[in-house]
Amino acid sequence: MSAINPVPAMNAFNNPGQCQACKSMRQTTPVTFHRNIGMLFARQTKILQGNLCKTCIRKHYWEFMGKNLMLGPWGTISLFVTPIYMVTNTVSYVRALRNLQGAIE
Repeated sequence: MSAINPVPAMNAFNNPGQCQACKSMRQTTPVTFHRNIGMLFARQTKILQGNLCKTCIRKHYWEFMGKNLMLGPWGTISLFVTPIYMVTNTVSYVRALRNLQGAIE
């Protein structure tokens, strides 16, 4: 598992802060995405968690969802875990975009 290093949030009221993915000064919001790669008898999980801008949220959401769709359900446990990750990623994505509704990209 890996996570983006946490930085103190300066954007409690949606003020500009540094995006932890692209390092640009933009409005950010906390977001968490999960990815699962299923193998026959094992699985590999990655977690992305941090304050991201709208552009990085979209980029990482589609990256994680694509890999979940293509590589996720190929194991016994992964068959059940991947759909859960896909639902939680979508909820996190929608919530983050709602928080950044008026943000400039």
